[in-house]
Amino acid sequence: MHSKNLLSRRNFFILAGAAGAGLMEGCSKSPRSQVEYSGTAIEILERQHGVNRRALAILHKIKNGINAQMAISPEVAGGAVEIIRTFLIGCHQAMEEKYVFPVFGASQQTAELIAVLRKQHAAASQLAEILKPLCADFSQNDQADRRKAVNMIHLLTYMSDAHESWEDTVLFPRLRADISEKSYDGLTAQLEAAETQFFGPRGYQETIQKIATLEQSLGIGNLASFTPQPEDLS
Repeated sequence: MHSKNLLSRRNFFILAGAAGAGLMEGCSKSPRSQVEYSGTAIEILERQHGVNRRALAILHKIKNGINAQMAISPEVAGGAVEIIRTFLIGCHQAMEEKYVFPVFGASQQTAELIAVLRKQHAAASQLAEILKPLCADFSQNDQADRRKAVNMIHLLTYMSDAHESWEDTVLFPRLRADISEKSYDGLTAQLEAAETQFFGPRGYQETIQKIATLEQSLGIGNLASFTPQPEDLS
């Protein structure tokens, strides 16, 4: 069982400081540690989806905490929303709209799907902007804002799970089928450059470290914590 206070400010900053120290130590070990492996275009997009899903899992945990009337730390809730705003919307979705969607041109096979994906990008941006002030502070007595936050988190996570699954299984596989190897290599280079320009050479790893800090503070810093317990299965 976790404490009623999901994370105190003091413990959050202790965790953040430790994470930052670990990151700096990792950066100083060798030049090789400063180079990120990006992979091909699809691999870049899918690992970004992995980052997004971990951030959404944090929001899901926060939603459960709100429903359970727990005290929610603004640093944790706001930190998760900020990752969604910067990584999911500001970087990943912007990269898709600028570099990936245009690849398919006016293809009838993908036009309808891409139109829906664009609408969902816009909806995700709206939801994140609504959540930003809601997550700045959680008052035990402000039940209206807490209910609104729960609803907005539900809408964002529900849509994003389906959105990314359709991209991974329907849209992205067509990249290799619809364009030449040379064009695919060019797309890979564009995505690598765009991510580096947005975040810097270690932006992906730094984002992962921020997520790990938030996960630890909520008691979900270990994958095993998501495994159902025997009593849950009875």
